[in-house]
Amino acid sequence: MTVRKSPLVAVALAVVTLAGCSRQFEDDLFRDMNGKEPSRSPVASPSVRPVPQGDGPPGYSDNSRPRRPGAMSPRDEKLARAKAAEAGRALEELRRRGTVDPADVRPVIRRLAGSSRFVVGDLLVGTRQEKVAGADYGIWIGGTACVTGAVSKARVWAEANGRYLETGCISPPPAH
Repeated sequence: MTVRKSPLVAVALAVVTLAGCSRQFEDDLFRDMNGKEPSRSPVASPSVRPVPQGDGPPGYSDNSRPRRPGAMSPRDEKLARAKAAEAGRALEELRRRGTVDPADVRPVIRRLAGSSRFVVGDLLVGTRQEKVAGADYGIWIGGTACVTGAVSKARVWAEANGRYLETGCISPPPAH
């Protein structure tokens, strides 16, 4: 007696057979995306960092690292906080007079920085980095800290923070 298989049974057998292969196919397909073969170990790789609490997407912590300031030593932090308060007071006086262009701000920052490195530039805002009236600045403090801030017609900003990975003592531009 011959058993005749219907086309529907053949398709069902093919689907069941291939369903077990899908994970292997996926592993093969994406095997070299990061230059390494995927780990079969249930233990996380040492290069995996914990995902931040909240709604952050995977990799957010690593991807946003250049946008966060580094740690300050206690000594540098104390000096930077004092210098930030002094900068805020001096720049508030300029703002009240309406003189907030980089050329007006530079002498004040130079005096505050003393022998430390500093930078004063155009105030750029938004993700399109549009130039507006005002200046941004950064003052290097010791080996780990900065005074980072800006002055515009509306307000003065002066903050003690660690150095940014890619931009030193200037806040990185906004990203998407």
